[in-house]
Amino acid sequence: MSHDLRASSTEIRRCPNCGTRVAQSAETCYFCGHDLTGAKPSGRRLSWLDLALVVALLLVVMYWWQAGSRGDTAAESATPAPTAPQEEVASGPTAITAPEQPGTPPTEAPAEEAPAQMFVRHTVEAGETLLSIAQRYGVTVADIQAANGLDTELIQAGSTLVIPVPQAIAGVQEEPAPMQVVFRYVVQPGDTIVSIAVRFGATVESILDANSLGPEDFIQPQQVLRVPVEGAPAAVLASSEEARGQSTTDLPLYEAPRLLSPDDGETIPREEDVLFRWISVDLLAPNEWYVLRIWPLEGAGGLLPAIWTQATSHRLSSAFAPEIGAVNRFGWQVNVVRVLPDVGEGREIQSASQPSPVRNFTWR
Repeated sequence: MSHDLRASSTEIRRCPNCGTRVAQSAETCYFCGHDLTGAKPSGRRLSWLDLALVVALLLVVMYWWQAGSRGDTAAESATPAPTAPQEEVASGPTAITAPEQPGTPPTEAPAEEAPAQMFVRHTVEAGETLLSIAQRYGVTVADIQAANGLDTELIQAGSTLVIPVPQAIAGVQEEPAPMQVVFRYVVQPGDTIVSIAVRFGATVESILDANSLGPEDFIQPQQVLRVPVEGAPAAVLASSEEARGQSTTDLPLYEAPRLLSPDDGETIPREEDVLFRWISVDLLAPNEWYVLRIWPLEGAGGLLPAIWTQATSHRLSSAFAPEIGAVNRFGWQVNVVRVLPDVGEGREIQSASQPSPVRNFTWR
């Protein structure tokens, strides 16, 4: 009897949810409404599906948290983004190419600019005019007047003028490669082959060869000779046309040019240029030229080409000076030459002045 009571007492059924005593056959707790069908006193275990859902939820939360952090950072760095495409992205390519494109025309502009000018001082000699000075330096009378504030063409001997001279030397462009020109010359009383060669910038050998003459042959007045001249500028030949249609007889004969420098017997250091100067004989006609001749008297120097110019000076570069330790003596002379147009027998050349005295200098 007591055994049955213990058994019945141990089999008392209670609601696993609220602990209320319920009947053995009850399916629902009358107190909390908990389903008692198959209910067990022990706690419910989590399944793998529940764990997977929890992990998935955690991953979603972490993803959105990280995405939010990146979004904040991107928003901060993207703050100047509206202006960046205009100033950095768009200007990036143009910063290299655009300045070069507008930069191209300025590089061409200097080529079109007039040559820079330099100013030289000129002391007026007796007989000189503004026109003769302008022709000497290759400028215009108006240029000289503007540079010196002159309103007249009257000038006085001994006064000093400022001459605006282009730095670019036009003469270099006018003189192409040296060429030989054969002139006609009518022999005058007192002429010799040597004097003709010196006067016109030729050589004795070239005159003899051009006229089939030997060293012992004589020449006579009024005899016509062929005179080959090396290196005559093209401007000399072109100037002969200025005299076309003019009378070639009874033309004036100028006085011999008076030499100024270098002095006779002067010694010049080899590293210095030699400046030859002489006094103008008059205002030369377009087809009249000074011919400066320089030849070696002593030393290893060779015969220098004749200088044809309408100026009254010429600077000989020190490139023609003797080598270090060598000594060269040169002679030099100036005379005026007139070139006449070709009338069917070739251009004729005439002496328009007596030759100057011969001077010499030493270059060492």
